[in-house]
Formats: sequence, C-alpha cells, structure tokens
Amino acid sequence: MRALVVEDDPAVRSVIVRALRSGGYDVVVGATGLEGDERLADENFDVAIVDWNLPGLSGVDIVRRLREAENFTPVLIVTARDGVDDRVGGLDAGADDYLVKPFFVDELLARVRSAVRRKGTRSGSRISEGAVTLDGTARSASVDGKPVSLSVREYALLEHLARNAGIALAREDIEERVWGNAFESSSNVLEVMIGRLRKKLGAHASSIETVRGHGYRFKRGTAGGR
Repeated sequence: MRALVVEDDPAVRSVIVRALRSGGYDVVVGATGLEGDERLADENFDVAIVDWNLPGLSGVDIVRRLREAENFTPVLIVTARDGVDDRVGGLDAGADDYLVKPFFVDELLARVRSAVRRKGTRSGSRISEGAVTLDGTARSASVDGKPVSLSVREYALLEHLARNAGIALAREDIEERVWGNAFESSSNVLEVMIGRLRKKLGAHASSIETVRGHGYRFKRGTAGGR
C-alpha cells in the first residue's frame, strides 16, 4: 500500500510518516502544494494525507484539482481549522475525511484505513430512483433526464441515500459511510449538505425525507430500481 504525505511542518510530517510506516505503508513525502499536486497527477497512491495550509497550493486546492481530473484517490485533510464552514469546505471539495490537529496517531491510522476501505467498496453501478439517476462509473447525476452538477461529496451522499431508497438511515450511519466520521456527531455538516442536495434536486427536493430523531430516507421512486 502506497501513501502520500504532503505536510510542510517537518515535526508533524515525521509523526505521520512514522505512523503510516508502522501500519505497513510505503510512504512518499512532499512539502509543498505543488509537489503534492504533481505527485498525485503522475503516480498511483492508495491514500493521501494532505495538510490544508501548504505553500503554493492549499490542501483543498489539491483535492479539488484531483477530483476535477476524475482521480478518486482517498484523501485525508489534516488541519488546525476546526470550524464547521472549514469542514464543509474541505469535504465538499472532495476530501474523504478531515482530521483536526493535534490528533492521536491511532485515530489517524483508523481514518486512513476507513478511507481506503470505502474506496474498495465503491460501486460503479447505475442507480435510478424516481426522477433521479446516478451513474457510478461516470460519477454523474441527472434529474428528470437533465444533468445536475454535484461536488464529489454531494455525489457520495446522494448515492448512499439513493442506494438505500426506502430505508431510514441513521445520521451516524450516513456520516460513517460518506465521511468516515470526519466531524463530531454534534456538527451540522450533514444538515448543510442535505440542504444543498435538496436545492439541486429542485422540484424533487422532497425525495430526501427527514426522519425526526433518526436521520434521513430517500423516497423510493416508481421508475427503475437499484
């Protein structure tokens, strides 16, 4: 397993590298955003751990460019920023997880394993529920046959809901499956993302139902199936 670590603080970088090597990863390091961007464009990695504040390009810029190139290497952002808006920004850019400094090494490794595991279980199948159609191979979405632009994180959330249409999903399950516990359960990041999805579904916003005290359910449609 190959891991890329992009961190400009030598002390933090050393901690992350030692942790990953102890977990059996072959580690490649970078100290600037441009270096990380080039490595991810030219080489194959099983996971990348990227600092937010980097010289050249920020970690969020790296993730956004990676996803725009349709490269879905799992990326974990590490940062001292712990505001909800920061977390939403990082995750919405396409990061698979978000870890606030200082962090415990065991938690870092657990999140890395979770991100790698989720990548291995992603499906490329086509999902059609009512007016909503998702193409897992192209990672594209349409509503009433019209393309809808979704961020990587929005797509992952809608895919998980639609794949489990008719089932009331607990918010903890959604967070784990889609974000890998990238934020505390007390955060309202999930609600923010649900609100964005409903806006993009337009007249079909009610397809995502709130299950009070539990989570959310995607209304099973009459057209097609999973």
